[in-house]
Amino acid sequence: MSIFVSSKECAMDPVDPISPDAPGNSGNPVVPASRHNTGEGCLGKEDLFEVIIKSMHEGLLLIDCRRRLNIINEAAVRILGLESVAAVQGTLIEETVGLVFNPTPAEYAQSSPWKQVLETGVPRFGVERRTLSGKNLQVNFVPVVKEGQVRGVLATIQDVTASKQLKESLIRANQELEEAFSLTLPNSKVTLKLKTTPEYVDVYDAATRTITITDIIEDGSYRHVINALKVLADLHKQGITEQIGIEKDTLVQAILFHDLGKVQPKAKIGDVVAPAQFFEDGRKHAERSAEFAAHYYRQPPDVVELIRYHHHREQELPDTFPFRLLPMLRLLQLVDGLSAGLTRRKNQMAFTVEGSAIVIREHSVHPQYNNIRRIDLFTGEVIVQSIS
Repeated sequence: MSIFVSSKECAMDPVDPISPDAPGNSGNPVVPASRHNTGEGCLGKEDLFEVIIKSMHEGLLLIDCRRRLNIINEAAVRILGLESVAAVQGTLIEETVGLVFNPTPAEYAQSSPWKQVLETGVPRFGVERRTLSGKNLQVNFVPVVKEGQVRGVLATIQDVTASKQLKESLIRANQELEEAFSLTLPNSKVTLKLKTTPEYVDVYDAATRTITITDIIEDGSYRHVINALKVLADLHKQGITEQIGIEKDTLVQAILFHDLGKVQPKAKIGDVVAPAQFFEDGRKHAERSAEFAAHYYRQPPDVVELIRYHHHREQELPDTFPFRLLPMLRLLQLVDGLSAGLTRRKNQMAFTVEGSAIVIREHSVHPQYNNIRRIDLFTGEVIVQSIS
């Protein structure tokens, strides 16, 4: 167990400053003659240390237990917006670095995690800090322990402002998309039904053909419909809806209503179930959804037929099913399956449209969907290639 030491005991091994601003240095590291390795063409340990901290993209600070900056590299100076290495090296951290984060040194001393790490010897990783200028930083604080005593704290800093802004932008865009999507739903009853029908995240066991429930997405059906529309939009951009017999508006309506009659059994995290026995036959909820779409929302016959049979295999289709709808049924079934993978398993996938055919490269934890598939919507031909 490490212990904190007094100021008199906390002296660290001296490290010469590395300053591009020293007089006559011309931007090169200051390397005292005593530290050069005399062997021609060789680097000593001290030289290597200087090269490493000079080349780091991350900021690096070494604070001793007197609160002084023992080491700071150029990346830290750049990230924190400080004057120079020479100007801040050896200063009290709260009087220089502290003013980047807080209006006064005292406020910084109370709020920065380095003090806690110095006192406890327990590291802190991934600490998010925001500067007064609006930068978002991610900082790791690691105690420097020598002979069982905490003699300082090593901090590494990354500027994550751009990635955080991108993440926030994506979140806002997704919220705006959901708000826009909610306007396409016919009424609050449809919204309520979708948002209260869960989907289950699971892990498949090929040996027993069972799944283990690992998470519950309470608004899973709502998420599923959104993801299905996203998949269709991607395929639309690549021209699939330009094919004869593929009607975008018909497919959008079929997606909106296709799970309206779905009923999920109750399950909790950790349950192990056999899917075929646990879940209702998809053909039953497809039938209910079709009836709701036809009688309560006056959907046209083509939309109703696509919903009614979207869980049927082609050999199960009745003779009355319109042959002309087969390409759209195949596309609806494809989009439905891909959306399920996105919603429940976070599958990664890419699509390429080749005329009436779609090539899907899908990475999934479920072996049945971890492959490359080529599906021709006109002929129904499916070619599957496994991913090694």
